[in-house]
Amino acid sequence: MTFKISNSLYLGLLALLCSTLSNAQQPQKKRPNIILIMVDDLGYEALESYGGTSYKTPNINKLAATGMQFNQAYAQPLCTPTRVKLMTGQYNFRNWEAFGILNSKQKTFGHLMKGAGYATCMVGKWQLQSYDPPEYPGSEYRRGRGMKVSNAGFDEYSMFHAAHTEDKGSRYADPTIFQNGKILTHTKGQYGPDIFTGYLNDFVGRQNNKPFFVYYPMALTHSPFTPTPNSSAWTKPENRLVDSTVHFKDMVEYLDKIIGDIVTNLEEKGLREETLILLYSDNGTHQSITSQMGNRTVRGGKGLTTEAGIKVPFIANWPGQIKAGSHSDEFVDAIDFLPTIMEAAETPLPKDFHTDGESFLAVLKEQPSKRRDWVYMSYDPKPGWDKDQFAPSEFVLNDNFKLYGDGRFYNIKNDVLEKDTLANAKISQEAKTIKERFEMILDSLKKYPSYGWIERLDPAFDSLVSKHARIELVAEGFNWSEGPVWQPYGQKILFSDVPENKIYQWNNLDGLSLYMAPSGYTGRITGYKEKGSNGLILDPKGKLVLCQVGDRAISKLTSLKDSINPNFEPIITHYKGKRFNSPNDLVYDSHGNLYFTDPSFGLGDKKSDIGFNGVFFFGKNGKLKLLDDSIKAPNGIAVSNDNKILYVADSDTQFPKILAYDLVGDGKVDNKRVFFDATELRSNSISKQSPDGMKIDKHGNIFLAGPDGVLVISPTGKHLGTIRTDKKTGNCAFSDDNRYLFITADDYLLRVNLNPYSK
Repeated sequence: MTFKISNSLYLGLLALLCSTLSNAQQPQKKRPNIILIMVDDLGYEALESYGGTSYKTPNINKLAATGMQFNQAYAQPLCTPTRVKLMTGQYNFRNWEAFGILNSKQKTFGHLMKGAGYATCMVGKWQLQSYDPPEYPGSEYRRGRGMKVSNAGFDEYSMFHAAHTEDKGSRYADPTIFQNGKILTHTKGQYGPDIFTGYLNDFVGRQNNKPFFVYYPMALTHSPFTPTPNSSAWTKPENRLVDSTVHFKDMVEYLDKIIGDIVTNLEEKGLREETLILLYSDNGTHQSITSQMGNRTVRGGKGLTTEAGIKVPFIANWPGQIKAGSHSDEFVDAIDFLPTIMEAAETPLPKDFHTDGESFLAVLKEQPSKRRDWVYMSYDPKPGWDKDQFAPSEFVLNDNFKLYGDGRFYNIKNDVLEKDTLANAKISQEAKTIKERFEMILDSLKKYPSYGWIERLDPAFDSLVSKHARIELVAEGFNWSEGPVWQPYGQKILFSDVPENKIYQWNNLDGLSLYMAPSGYTGRITGYKEKGSNGLILDPKGKLVLCQVGDRAISKLTSLKDSINPNFEPIITHYKGKRFNSPNDLVYDSHGNLYFTDPSFGLGDKKSDIGFNGVFFFGKNGKLKLLDDSIKAPNGIAVSNDNKILYVADSDTQFPKILAYDLVGDGKVDNKRVFFDATELRSNSISKQSPDGMKIDKHGNIFLAGPDGVLVISPTGKHLGTIRTDKKTGNCAFSDDNRYLFITADDYLLRVNLNPYSK
């Protein structure tokens, strides 16, 4: 049998076949190349496209004129907080560790873009692996701890400041540059930004088969303010490292030249139409620099949380995709770049990857989008060398208003410098509604839940505990938490779980973990109840000293191979040949002498060997002296800042109190007296707890764990207020900067931010 095909059917099949063959031969659409450039220390006032009149920036002007300029772009007040946010897409409260450090466990947009099939390259300034010089307190913990540039997710790199601070060298003339695993050796007479840019331009020209992602965290315009190759001073090599603000203008204009070089290179290589350029800045201009915006003088605000420190330039340029000369009032934060880059790369984020950012790709293409109309920042530049001048801050803002975490509320549209706070009674209903919404945003972006409340009894309390302080529940699940001590090495709090014979450690990044077990009962005394450590303290050399309830001794930690193999050296074990009861709490004076209490709490039904509950002095000369054997239940202990008064908490249920003694010599006390009577407070309390552990702040105020929380008592014995936990509370400790108070309360570890946020 034969079949006849009509002419029309034949022609249709032929057309279909040709179309299929044609489509098969068509190359797949290439995903866009992306270059993210982050300028160092440049506020929006420095650029002509934003109205700046001090510096000539024609290449950046052209980017803005042929792309989109954002009017509400924000960054953290300092560079490392911005860099961590930018590279991880997360708010700092989730993954901040320390200045100059990006935690090595984090995933960056380098890792994600490499996983998306992009060729990745990074050039410029790293400064995310170690920052502190060796002599800075805590540096031994942080040096070398951050992410190595070779592990950041980039195939190739050419970077300044890739390791220790004291080895970083110059970023400008005769630079020190770590490039693909080696320090460059022939940089004499060269200019660092030229080397970075040259490497970038070479890299993009070598990517024939892959789309590329380049991250360029620039060195310019960060101090030192030194000559550029276009400066007249450059002609004399001895002048090339001279630091003077007079060179800032040349640095801004050389930055603009570099932008022009990058664009020209893309054009010459035929890559311009398929490359998205994002030009951003990490924070405001250095405070030593003033710039003009017409008749208006603007002082740089780097480090400040006002507009001058956080509002930055941002320009996006992508020929054919972004409308030329367009402007946007959409809010953009550092966290938003990662999801935008991934969306532009047509690659979904991994399911296990969290970002706080919102893509602005639709904004670039002028497509409808639903994005937040506010910016939130959690900012904490410490710990880190030269960062003690800065303080943490937390705030949310829109184009009109700004609310800080400590309650300060500003109309930033009319009050750019934030000079006058707005009181609730004097603001409009619209402003009240916005403030309430901002409060909800602040509450929703907390790493830890709130717990308890704060009772204010005297106006003086407000200068010690911020009006808007919040009690945070940072860890829980203990049997009885006690004896906290702040350890600057590691920026962490150590505390005992007495019944569990353990010490735990907690810091804001890594959270809770076991520090050691056993902690207080090591088997030196057989047949004794296995209770652990109680009070903890660091000796004058920074070594951990423990009240070991189970061993009935005070010992020093000599080594800790791992959390289950501690080694201790007993310091004090007996008084007149008889073993102590259960050493409870301890304190050093500023001369290195040790004071401690020895109640019978830990003995259970065992009989005391020494026959009394005591308060002791152990001199730095090794001599032990009994100070008082008449207190019914000696517990917490503290020495005044001037070494003149010894305070001892008496946990007697019938007459709970703080006793005070005059210190009249080594191991000598006089004028014993009741400093604070807690009888009525205990009787009226929920917890029915007597005075326990205590610490003294820098002003001489006593923070006492007692009835229903931590009582704050003035040096004159006046009860100023209570940080209420409404449960049995064992002790407390300050962080080394006195910003945070940590509280051990039964099965909880709590934290309170005592100080107002910075501006």
